[in-house]
Parts: sequence; C-alpha cells; structure tokens
Amino acid sequence: MEKNPIKITFIPKRRPFIKNATSRLRALYLIDHLQKLFPNKYIANLDDPENADIIVVNQSASQENLIKILDQKKKRKVFLIYDVVGRQYDDARESFNQVAQQADLITVANETQKARIEELKLGKPCCILNDGIDYVEQLNPSLSPFNGKVVWFGNHQLGNLESAMWAIDYISAQPKYSIGVIGNKEIKLDNVELIEWKYEGFINNLKRYSLCFLSHDSLEKQKSNNRLLVTIANGIPTIVSNSAAYSELLRKFKLDYAIVENENELQKALSILSDEEQRQKYLSEIQPYILENYNYNAVAKKFDQILNLYYLKGI
Repeated sequence: MEKNPIKITFIPKRRPFIKNATSRLRALYLIDHLQKLFPNKYIANLDDPENADIIVVNQSASQENLIKILDQKKKRKVFLIYDVVGRQYDDARESFNQVAQQADLITVANETQKARIEELKLGKPCCILNDGIDYVEQLNPSLSPFNGKVVWFGNHQLGNLESAMWAIDYISAQPKYSIGVIGNKEIKLDNVELIEWKYEGFINNLKRYSLCFLSHDSLEKQKSNNRLLVTIANGIPTIVSNSAAYSELLRKFKLDYAIVENENELQKALSILSDEEQRQKYLSEIQPYILENYNYNAVAKKFDQILNLYYLKGI
C-alpha cells in the first residue's frame, strides 16, 4: 500500500519571502527542490500548520503562529523543527525559548551556530542544514573579467556594512579601483556607486564587478557563508574579513591571502586578484566544489537525510 506524501509547511519570519535571503534560502528554495526531487514523498508549502505533518519555523514565530502551532501539537502528532538563523537566543530569548521548548529538532546553518545551541543545553537534537547558492535561477559561473571595479552587497544592518567600511573607504581612494554597493536605497555613501538591490537581475548587476569584498560584524559569529557562495558560484573572486564562515571556506582551498584584516593585506589581495591568471586559479578548485555541494538539489537531499533520521524513524 502506497504511503501518502509527508506534508511539510515552512513558516518564515522574514517577509515578503522573495526579498529576504533567510526566507529564500531556508524555505522557498527548499520547497521547490524537495518537490522536484521527491514528488511522491513530500508536499511542501508555506504557512499551513493546520494540515502539516512537519512544521518548520524559520528564525522565529509570531505569537499568532505560535498559538496555531501549539494548538496543532495538542490536537495531533506533529513534528516541529526550529530552524535557528540569527541570535534570537541573545536578542529575544523569551520568544526563542517559546519555540525551542516545543521543538522536536533544531536545525542551524553551520558548526558555529550548532556549538552555540549546544551550549544552551536545550535537550533537543541539533543538526546542520547548510545554506545553498542564492539566486538559483540566475546562476552564471563564468569568470568576470578584471575591470578594477569592486562590489559589496547585502543587508546594511546588523553590522554588515559597518564592518566593511574601512575597506570601502580604502578602495574608493585608490586610483586603480572603484567600489560599488548593492543594497537598500537608504544607504548614503560618498565616492561609491550605489545600486538599489532587486531580486530580479541581481546577478547581472553583480557581474558588472570583477571583485567582491565581504565581512561580518564581530558579534555575528554565527552567520553563514551564503553571500560568499553567491559570488564564487557566479565567477567573482572575493576578499573577506572578520568572518569565521567565510575564512573557513577560503582556507579549505588555500586562499588565505584573500582573508584580510588591514589595508596592507587588502592591497596585497587586490593586486593578486587583478591578474587574470590568479583570478582563474582562485576559482579553479573552490568554484566546482561550491557548485557541486551547495546547489539546492544537494541541500534538499541533505534535508531529506535529516528527516529520515529524525522524523521517519519515529513514525
């Protein structure tokens, strides 16, 4: 007798979904690829806790959604996954605890976040479900030719932009280079090309640049490497600073020179990555690795493995 598909619903905090990286990476893309890869095994959707076998809360739950989830858990056997993204355990501990206490499983994006969750001693299993490559349908892996233009992109809040300002200021003062920022239209900077972020056509805008600089705020140690995955997957060598997730990936491929903490190190990295042969060398091993291991078919398969281990064995 054929089993009915397992119904999974994702409830992301960040909306509108397509305009928020967390919602895209941890919900929208997973829904799409789970159903493509496992059409007879899963039915996946958004915001439907009343009909789900598995509920995935991404980042945090509103009180309205929490009430719905608790009501479903009282009525029937429903499996709750708390997908922890930010530092809710520091910034909004009460609401974090409300979801964590009800969760059957906690998922996180990397080892740093997993270690922090385990420090909290919640008594819940915790496993890693890595982010994948964002802007999946816009992928363009060709190496961007060098033109002296460097880019920073992302959410300007949470210290992302502030932590990069020392490098943005330095690059903007160099005659051989220019710097651009793709982000919220509220950003105001001098001597910087500003492009308003839009999902549609984002990769085309990104590939106008030949280099990228990325960093994280020192308090945001749990951040994933998703922005670095995007740039390298799309053929843009990237220099990073102050990020465990970025540094770990670059060191894996002996690209330590692209991890910088001051202007001298930044200048050296810029000089190396102005050479076309070095640019090709940068991408030669790391890009195929990312394309193979961080595409959303691979992420969806990892999620399926997690469900087989923690959900299917219990039913």
